[in-house]
Amino acid sequence: MKKSIIISMLVLVSMAFTGCVNNTPDCRFHKKTIDLICDQNEWSYDASANMFFCHFTVDMLTAEVYNYGEVSVSREYNSGTNKAYQVALPETSYKVEQDGENKFYYAQLVDYAYGVGFIEVFYTISDYFYPEGFTPEGMVFRAQLTY
Repeated sequence: MKKSIIISMLVLVSMAFTGCVNNTPDCRFHKKTIDLICDQNEWSYDASANMFFCHFTVDMLTAEVYNYGEVSVSREYNSGTNKAYQVALPETSYKVEQDGENKFYYAQLVDYAYGVGFIEVFYTISDYFYPEGFTPEGMVFRAQLTY
């Protein structure tokens, strides 16, 4: 019994490691990183959804990538410096604003959606309260396409 379990495990492990060894034309793996930069003036407001969004055209996000690959997006902070770091989306940040003696607590949500040829990043504030003239700050995002 013990011998058959060991042999079964060895067969499974060898199958996992020989997935692309046969050099078949269908055996491919690609990974692309795309920087997506949304300046403050590029945010659009959707009144029906009560949120801001930034639309990116991504030609590399083909139907094949959409159907058989994986897409993930992170927000990058301190971009271009040695202190840069990324936070995977969706990202919820808890904030506080001071107005005189009053404090206002809220949550900020940054999320994304994608389809063939595009990625959209969404920005919302809890209770959907945006001060007059408000626009989110400029942000840098990094998309990973694995296919």
